Amino acid sequence: MDKLTEEFRKSLVNNTKEPLMEYIELGIDSFIDDGLLKEVPIVNSIVSVLKVSKSIYDRNLLKQTLTFINEFNSGNLEENVINEYVERISKNEKKCEEELGRVLIILNNNIDKEKSILLAKIFKSYVYSKINWNEFCEFSEILNRVFIQDLVLLKKVRIKNVDILKNRDDNFRIERLYSLGLIGIAFKQPTFGDLKEGTINTCRTVSSLGEKFCNIIFD
Repeated sequence: MDKLTEEFRKSLVNNTKEPLMEYIELGIDSFIDDGLLKEVPIVNSIVSVLKVSKSIYDRNLLKQTLTFINEFNSGNLEENVINEYVERISKNEKKCEEELGRVLIILNNNIDKEKSILLAKIFKSYVYSKINWNEFCEFSEILNRVFIQDLVLLKKVRIKNVDILKNRDDNFRIERLYSLGLIGIAFKQPTFGDLKEGTINTCRTVSSLGEKFCNIIFD
């Protein structure tokens, strides 16, 4: 098993109870110079590389990974479920490499911390068996391709249908969300005025796939 994947497995449950986001805000150099958070195995592993190369890619991986771990450990944890998952992949190196290795690759490709936070929510849903592995892969790919600002619009569409004709400035975002399968088209009952003007009254609604995605990242 890859050493970094193994360290990531050990770090999934943050037993230090340290406020990781506060350390992240201090800057990556703090981890290198002051040796903070030595209790988190993956920190030692990545920092040891940083001390040699100080690569921007490795610095980003550390930042995104700690953001992920912090979010994964937030809220009301079902520690027994998480511990069962960690124990299960500990006994299956291939599965551990496939699943946690994939997460690490995604994290290292992230630029925005917001995406690492959302990835943690999706992965937690998988660990809690709310979605299966194939769904995790699909949702993580959607997350990789979506723009953060498009998610703001997705939330609006979910709360209240967005009329295509009245929101033309958002059309390019609408089309991007549509291409990802997160929203679809719905037809409203035409009014007398619509019939008189020959207007097709359409709006965008969240698709069944989009609703499941929203339930994970927004709720």
